[in-house]
Amino acid sequence: MVPVFGSWRPVEPKLLRRVHDRLARTGGCDAVRYEPSRRDANEVVADVDPVAFLEREYSAAEARLRVEFELRGERPHYWVQWWEPDTGRGFGWHADDTEPEYGPVHVQVEYPDGTTDRRAAEHVEDEHPYRTFERRFTSIPEALSRLGWE
Repeated sequence: MVPVFGSWRPVEPKLLRRVHDRLARTGGCDAVRYEPSRRDANEVVADVDPVAFLEREYSAAEARLRVEFELRGERPHYWVQWWEPDTGRGFGWHADDTEPEYGPVHVQVEYPDGTTDRRAAEHVEDEHPYRTFERRFTSIPEALSRLGWE
């Protein structure tokens, strides 16, 4: 299939549509959208009400969830990132080539003082990308508890 708008790939749009629909059906996820646009999407972004999403009290009033996939190359890359604009902190799972010393996937935690902590994360070889998204997405509440950002 010929690319449309220069970056469209036939696999990612289907995957991003599934991610978009999952987030749109999830309590606390609002303004779910494709970036930069639906026709040329390379990620899905949702504004998150942490209290509604986590179903418990939380210290941040708002958050943003960003999900991106790059399926070309030797192995799939993905990013599932939680960001709190008011607190300046965030965390996410990054499967890319930017931090090879941590293996194929690392967890990256960003703190308000500008420091970043990285460590190796669990990696499931040959897992379907949507299954990877689902596993990471459903583990966000537990990850936030471990970080102690309640």
